[in-house]
Order: sequence, then C-alpha cells, then structure tokens
Amino acid sequence: MGSSGMRMDLADEGRSAGASLSDRAYAVIRDLLITLEIAPGSIINEEALMQRLGMGRTPVREAIKRLELEKLASIYPRRGTFATDINIADLGRISEVRIPLEGLVAACAASRASQDDIEALEGILGALGDTNDNRRLLEVDVSMHRAVYHAARNPYLEATLNQYLNLSLRMLYLVLERLPHMPDHLAEQRALVNAIKARDSDRAQALAVQHLTAFADEMRAVL
Repeated sequence: MGSSGMRMDLADEGRSAGASLSDRAYAVIRDLLITLEIAPGSIINEEALMQRLGMGRTPVREAIKRLELEKLASIYPRRGTFATDINIADLGRISEVRIPLEGLVAACAASRASQDDIEALEGILGALGDTNDNRRLLEVDVSMHRAVYHAARNPYLEATLNQYLNLSLRMLYLVLERLPHMPDHLAEQRALVNAIKARDSDRAQALAVQHLTAFADEMRAVL
C-alpha cells in the first residue's frame, strides 16, 4: 500500500486474537479507500481484492457492507460497488461533529488511560524520528488519534470518532502535499500526551479541540 504507518495499523488489527477474516479485509480495504489508492467514484473490484488479500468472497463482501454503513462505499444493485465520492462541502458538517467529540474523548482519556495506554501514545511519537514528510507525519497523527480514542475506554465514542476520522482522512489525502504546518500539528499531539499523562482533563480537551480546529482551517484554505 506504500505507507508504513498504515501497514503498522493493519498488522496490529490482523494479529489481535478476535480478528476475523472480515475484520482484516475491512482494515485493508478501508485504508485503500482512505489513502485514495481506490479513487473516489471508482469501482471496487471484489475479484482483485480477493486476490490481493488471499481471501474468499464472503469476508470481502462483509467488509464492503461495513464500509457502506460507514459511507466509504456505495453499493448499487446491478451496477456494482463504488468508492464514495468526496464532497468538500462535507468538511464543515464532519467538523461540527468531530471537534466537540475530539475534546470529549481527550478529556476521557486523561481520566481513564492506563499506563499501557500512555506508553502506547509515547511509543507512537517516539517512533516518528526526524522527518518533514507529510505522509509519514499524517500516519503518526492518525495513529495518535486512534490510540487516544482507545484510551478513553468508551467503545461507542471510539467507534463514532473512528468513522468520522476515516471520512476526514480522505479529504486530507487530497490536499496532503499542500498542507504547510504538519510538523506543528505533531507538536500539538506531544502536548496532548503530556496533558493525558498529567491527568489534566481540561487541558487535554482544550488541546484536542485546538488541534482539530487548526487542521480544519488549514484544509479549508487549500481546498
């Protein structure tokens, strides 16, 4: 897939004890859609995916049905299955939902994160190294978001935010090379981890809202 961060996420999902074939298929196809390797509006070729994944038709179809519910795929009887188009007008609508929920999940993580959660967050940042590559920086940012969602210990909130994150990421990949301040956004994530470690829910909430608001503003400026 051409992105080490995405491969890391998929490997983690594939190794988890409860991961089914459809879970693994979902993770791979989801990331192909997010990174635009399957382009918006293009057909999702089940046969090609089955060959790529080394799986039968059932787990691939189950994954696609799940992706349809998450608005990443559209199934049309007798026509086929397509990657959903990207509507730039949706950025504002998605941000309306994400921004307050990102603040909430950060506050919950500051209250509930285990030591393992905190070490996982620090490990993600520690693996970044010294890079100004926007793709790699975005991969780390995504891993951070998903880890914070998990640390909040609310599976409903985690599932909701992951869905909206996925929709936002497709827009981000459209403009990724034009975003000027990606290193600054990772510095914001470092500050968020420090707030979670300090169990400072108010600061964690404020930093998460600030981080996502800045991202949304930058995207509007280049779209």
